[in-house]
Amino acid sequence: MSNSSGLVEGLTPAQKETLDLIRVPQEERTVFPSSLRAELHHRLEKETVEVADALPSDLWVAKRQLQAVNSCELLYMAQKQEEFRYSVPTSRGQIFHKAVELSVHLPSILSPSELVGHAFNSLSARDDSLSHFLNESDSVTAAEIRSECVSLLTTFQETFPPLRSAWRPTTEASRRVSFHRDKIILAGRFDLTLGMPTDRTAGRVIIELKTGKPSIQHADDLRYYALLETLVTGVPPVLLASFYVDAGRVVTENVDEVLLESTLRRTITGVKRLCSLRLEDVQPKKLPGPPCRWCPVSDECAEGSDWLKESTETNGW
Repeated sequence: MSNSSGLVEGLTPAQKETLDLIRVPQEERTVFPSSLRAELHHRLEKETVEVADALPSDLWVAKRQLQAVNSCELLYMAQKQEEFRYSVPTSRGQIFHKAVELSVHLPSILSPSELVGHAFNSLSARDDSLSHFLNESDSVTAAEIRSECVSLLTTFQETFPPLRSAWRPTTEASRRVSFHRDKIILAGRFDLTLGMPTDRTAGRVIIELKTGKPSIQHADDLRYYALLETLVTGVPPVLLASFYVDAGRVVTENVDEVLLESTLRRTITGVKRLCSLRLEDVQPKKLPGPPCRWCPVSDECAEGSDWLKESTETNGW
């Protein structure tokens, strides 16, 4: 990503602020050791070999499973048993992300309304749970979803700098890493990336586009993505960013070996817990905390109910 002054011409203050925060000057980019990828692979293999050998089938690990099991094992088990159902907020997020993807890859300049329309139609044409939800929604609900998505996309275009082909933007980039003869699979999909590594020098920025409220979990998810990126390419991203569309603001974090080390430990811990729960070697541990607010079994969990009550009494007045 160039530092040319021409990049800021015609940008809104919010776009310029975002650009300044996600653009890392070349001289500030870290050069990582060539052995880093192999070392991380070795650590993951070595420290999960015992649980992997006992698995009867493969274990797929994405950010949602890792986040849940590291927050509260009972939450993970509840989410696993509960069938995911799309709602207006979750479908809105999917349509918005698809509209951003189309804005990057369609050759012509389309209005937010046109992009949302194409995104809505594309997702409705699939044969999956999201398409079923969209097709079964009444006309008023569908119109409200479209309207909210147009508003989100308009805000995004007014606060995020226009994507240039020279930045090598990619959307919905998948990463997949397998261990122990494909018994354990780490996977993720990045909303948006900019730039690319050069030799061993970090250069890629991984950006998650958020249509809801900020959460500490968002940083954990991006750190997991940084680990995946390193395991696949051998070079960590230069920067992680959560862009909160409603607020038009970005929160960033630089990537170094300390961050990767802590994320590796968190991932290994999560994988071991997931394996143990799959093997039914342990009873799910309860760890009350903020995830209790959206846990589907919090009403049935005494510890979770107590935490929610105490949290309300402490923070509400």
